[in-house]
Amino acid sequence: MNEQVPSHPARPKVLLLGDASARPEGLERALTRAGFQLVERVEGPSADAILITLSNIEGAPLQELLPTSDLEGTDPPRLVLIAGGNPDGPAAALARGAADAMAGTIHLPELCARLYARIRERRQSQPGVDVTHAPGGGQDSVGRPSTAEPEPETETLEHRVQEEFERARRYSLSFSLVILGIDELQGADERLGAQAAGRLRHEVGRTLRRELRIPDLVVPYGTDEFAIVLPETGQAGARQSVVRVRERLTSLPFEGDPRLEASRFSAGIVTYPHPAAFQPDDLFAMAEAALMRGRAQSIERIGVAV
Repeated sequence: MNEQVPSHPARPKVLLLGDASARPEGLERALTRAGFQLVERVEGPSADAILITLSNIEGAPLQELLPTSDLEGTDPPRLVLIAGGNPDGPAAALARGAADAMAGTIHLPELCARLYARIRERRQSQPGVDVTHAPGGGQDSVGRPSTAEPEPETETLEHRVQEEFERARRYSLSFSLVILGIDELQGADERLGAQAAGRLRHEVGRTLRRELRIPDLVVPYGTDEFAIVLPETGQAGARQSVVRVRERLTSLPFEGDPRLEASRFSAGIVTYPHPAAFQPDDLFAMAEAALMRGRAQSIERIGVAV
């Protein structure tokens, strides 16, 4: 009997506008590796976010690139990157309607995390949007849980992070959130076929759950990633858990893919308490940025939120 394999979230579409020469070196590669689809102009459905790059905000036709109105959050969020070192540039861009702005040397993993956060905020401001028929059916287009009729697992992830956040804050405990990226799962639908790719993802998830502790939570996080919540676990313990499950996954044969290569695993770790985490959603953004740092490494490939 053929197994029904669920669909997976579409890559969020980012429209690039402004001065192409002002784009930070490696921008396109970093955004693509972070899971974004880059376009220079939009045809069909609108972009999920718009990224505007400027050499300097002074004298730039910024107002033409920013929305004149944002009726109930319908306009895609616009993020402005200013190559010049004007410290007042971001504030000026925000005053003119930008959803976010950065100036000077741009930390690309942080930019990717901010893009994800702005896209989530936009979707959360549209409660009338029916996501049950969108790619991922219960996840939004950035692979994060949606606010309308979430799947039980994604709803559990949001609830569990909120629960651990409050418990750690109340009782002076710690916990870690890990996003484990598995390159072998990228493009698995095209390489193996939808059903075989679905079985591979299922087997990987089952192995992760078997190798971790009973209180730990493992749920799919997009098409090639898993989110792991480790209660009462500090940064060192989270790193050890990542190394352990990575070794286990590389030692087991999987149908259609005999071995998963150790060099093609990456992870992002954030441990609470963290001075930059004021609410649970901050942890997701920081873990995503840490994952980008991990993917940029050539050996260990484990990034830690700093």
